[in-house]
Amino acid sequence: MRWGRVEATAGFFLLVAWMNYWDSQCLVPEALLACALHELGHYGVIRLLGRDVKLVRLTAIGAEMAVDRPLDYWQEGLAALAGPAVNLLLALVFCGWSRGQTFAGLNLTLALFNLLPVGRLDGGRALGCALALLAGPDRAERIGRGLDLLCAGAALGAGLLVAGAAGNVTLLLAGLWMAGMISQENWRPFRPNRACHRGEKPVKYRVR
Repeated sequence: MRWGRVEATAGFFLLVAWMNYWDSQCLVPEALLACALHELGHYGVIRLLGRDVKLVRLTAIGAEMAVDRPLDYWQEGLAALAGPAVNLLLALVFCGWSRGQTFAGLNLTLALFNLLPVGRLDGGRALGCALALLAGPDRAERIGRGLDLLCAGAALGAGLLVAGAAGNVTLLLAGLWMAGMISQENWRPFRPNRACHRGEKPVKYRVR
């Protein structure tokens, strides 16, 4: 479904429906607001960098923003970190207000999760950009693959322990989500912008 520059996939609607079904504490509206402000952080920095966002695509794993011109490694890293930075700021602002502590907790959780060094998350993209600048895109890609496997394995192991001890499967589901990303055919955790690295005309890609 598409409204102007915003497009939503079926996966996005299924995720919202699933969250709403299991939401016994009415947290979904606040969680969606935290996610929206997170994406506005990405959008704001992209605009400050002089780029236009041609399309925002809402998916089950977040939002993708198609920009009119590519970002270099420094710019992509800044844009990736902008979302978690907004959530951390909101957590700091609302944690001192008794009625805002739930919202603060949701923002803190969203920021910390997105800062994990996993390829499709903001932390993984920012780390990939930094490694590409320091060690080159090929080595950055190899390190990214290793970190993805390490994070997914740790999340699955810890998730199994927590599920067995406390019956909470949230961490286990997060680990399965990471493992699913890694196992996707033809998926690479960090797609290096080699043309940009060589100083040539950069290829076009999307910022999450």
